[in-house]
Amino acid sequence: MGDPRRDELQLLGAGIKQLRRKHRFTQQELAQRCNIHYQFLGGIERGTENPTLDILGRIARALGVSLPELFSSSVPDEGNPAQIRKRLIEAIRRCSDSEAVLLYRIYRSLEP
Repeated sequence: MGDPRRDELQLLGAGIKQLRRKHRFTQQELAQRCNIHYQFLGGIERGTENPTLDILGRIARALGVSLPELFSSSVPDEGNPAQIRKRLIEAIRRCSDSEAVLLYRIYRSLEP
């Protein structure tokens, strides 16, 4: 298995690239709207750069989406529940005790 953080950055970057293309922006156009360098944006899209929350907020605003929507655009294989379950289980296995508690609280808040 690869580096989980790198995998997550690559998924995030792919989602950003998908949204950028949906809006028909070039990397330079989106970077200008976010006040970042286009090469930095390219690194974000490739998963080689680790953007701050501030940068992600600027990207989300420039693409007309909320931060949660920006992250949800990065979910792989949305039509494949088995793949989603596998990724969730892997994430739970890697998380700290405090993260596990937080995930459980989120899960409980979603129960009917």
